[in-house]
Amino acid sequence: MREVRKKKRYKRSLLLRLSVVCLAVYILAALIDQQIQISEKREQLAQLQQEIRIQEIRNDEVSGTQSSSGGMSDEYAEKIARQDLQMAGENERVFVIVTGE
Repeated sequence: MREVRKKKRYKRSLLLRLSVVCLAVYILAALIDQQIQISEKREQLAQLQQEIRIQEIRNDEVSGTQSSSGGMSDEYAEKIARQDLQMAGENERVFVIVTGE
């Protein structure tokens, strides 16, 4: 009779230990996963902050080139026309290089 009780206790004890080990492994895996996600989000945050700094510099550049009356300065308008609209000045020659393929 005592041997049967000892076997049941041993089985229960073994089952309890096994379940505690499984729970510990699960918690450890969850913590590792969370740390990986945190590091990825920190990298993403740093990248977004860098993009914000770049955009703020561009905004300062644009606001600095505007005249006090609120319009664009001649220099800024010329810069935009050359870079974005591919326009040229009055007495400038434009050379188009055509490659033959």
